Amino acid sequence: MMNDYYLNIIVMTFLWAALSGAWNLMAGYGGLVSLGQSAFFGIGAYATAVLYATFGISPWIGLIAGVVVTTTTAVLISWPCFRLRGAFFSLATLVFPIVMEIVANNWTDVTRGSTGIALPFKPGLGNFIFESRWAYVLAAFALMMLVYGITRWLHRGKLGLYLIAVRDDQDAAESMGVEPVRVKLVVTMISAALTSLGGFLYAQYILFLDPPSVFSIGVSVQIALFSLIGGLGTPLGPIVGSFIMTPLDGILSTFLGGGPRLLIYGAVLLGVVLIAPQGVVGAIKARRRK
Repeated sequence: MMNDYYLNIIVMTFLWAALSGAWNLMAGYGGLVSLGQSAFFGIGAYATAVLYATFGISPWIGLIAGVVVTTTTAVLISWPCFRLRGAFFSLATLVFPIVMEIVANNWTDVTRGSTGIALPFKPGLGNFIFESRWAYVLAAFALMMLVYGITRWLHRGKLGLYLIAVRDDQDAAESMGVEPVRVKLVVTMISAALTSLGGFLYAQYILFLDPPSVFSIGVSVQIALFSLIGGLGTPLGPIVGSFIMTPLDGILSTFLGGGPRLLIYGAVLLGVVLIAPQGVVGAIKARRRK
């Protein structure tokens, strides 16, 4: 039997693959390199946690509320930023998780601030809390495959073509009848909703939240890195990136910890980027063409 340590690594590998895949929809296909993805992740996590732990409302209701709030917030905060391109868009989105972390730290009546919010352990499908980690493995795998399936659909569909056209040359795409703002809004809403689902699963799995654990810039950076390592703009890229880096980080944390872990982790990351600047999947495709 596989022990809980390895099951935890599997759960987090699937979860990070799903989160990175949701970000890949925006950045890889739409060219919207957002650094604010942790804001969507944190809203989804806190929506279900607050409703369940504070008001006793079913996490399934919290899931729906989180998706609605997250997609609405994504439209409100992303729409003004669509005027910006490249690094300017990325820097603008960097503000969102910082603001959300400040709000979560200071809105103590709801979020309980920096002390965090603990979810009561009441196992059952109605609460989406389980005694066995295998249930979370299946849930995380299902979420990863949902994101992968949507990415494949977008990759082959008309929306994907529009996004790639806007990413490569927005002015030319607009002259051909593509509406850049509309397609960007659609992919942002899809990405935000999927990221909110990841926040819901994380909250019900970890059963404890505090602002830095979900709203920090580090979460956004890690989500982006997995897609960059695996292959940006490919359906399999985020999965490959997470399958490489998440177990590695877990193993290094167990046996090294602290500075040595970060040093080796950073060296591996740098090596992958230098050897395969298009990501692992991109490098394999390039070799096959040759």
